[in-house]
Amino acid sequence: MTKKKLNKLNTLLAKSEALAPSYKGLVADYMKFFKGSQGAFTGEKKTYEPLPDTVDEPNRRGNRLVQTTVNEKWDYFTTIANDYFDTVMSIEKSNAEGLAKAELVVDGNSWGEFTTLELLRLKSIVENGELLKMLENTPVRSDSEEWSSTSNEMYQDREVSESPVISGTNRTTEKESYILQDPNIGKLQDQSSYTPQVAQKTKSVELGKYTVQKFSGEWSQRQKAAMLLRRTQLLTSIAEALKEANDVDAVSSRLSGEKVFGFLFGES
Repeated sequence: MTKKKLNKLNTLLAKSEALAPSYKGLVADYMKFFKGSQGAFTGEKKTYEPLPDTVDEPNRRGNRLVQTTVNEKWDYFTTIANDYFDTVMSIEKSNAEGLAKAELVVDGNSWGEFTTLELLRLKSIVENGELLKMLENTPVRSDSEEWSSTSNEMYQDREVSESPVISGTNRTTEKESYILQDPNIGKLQDQSSYTPQVAQKTKSVELGKYTVQKFSGEWSQRQKAAMLLRRTQLLTSIAEALKEANDVDAVSSRLSGEKVFGFLFGES
């Protein structure tokens, strides 16, 4: 008696991925058909024989056939769905057996050996779109300014950067009025009606000294780019580990599509 050749887990995963759209589409088609085409499950035969001396009514005769039956639809469904169901259940059984495991090596460093369930969970976390948005929105400081690590006491033991100290003088301007000298005033016989010409001059007044220095707890653009690169490296390492882990013999599940769908669609 020849022993049945077992599939590899990675083969079942590929098969599941290929069958999933067909199964999903089949369920959607059946739901639509059951809601909108219930007339396909019904038929009617009408006969009519007019009595003598009466008008014939042909519309009272007809034969509308049943196009399909529920059992026929379920038979077809199980034929298509059993393969997909058996495939995914065997995947779960194989993963639960702990046979599918591999070493996770990230950036040249081993993180240990993990099962595919652990690796898939890790992949879903790292791949999560909301997590990626959070990483992409990490606050970064401006590259147009000069920054260095601060030694300021108020930020002791914290990752804070500082800009150079900018110092200067705070000034304002004031208006000062003065009378213009008129060389002809001495020639006037009556100076009582003379109106002197007044002018204004502006002078700069020093108000104080100032310094300005900026501090930032943000990351640099380089740090942010390196973090996003590490995320990509981690996802690549997970994909490689999953590929290695799935290169094992699959374990068949005793929970078959025939058993499940046979129970659901069987006669009560």
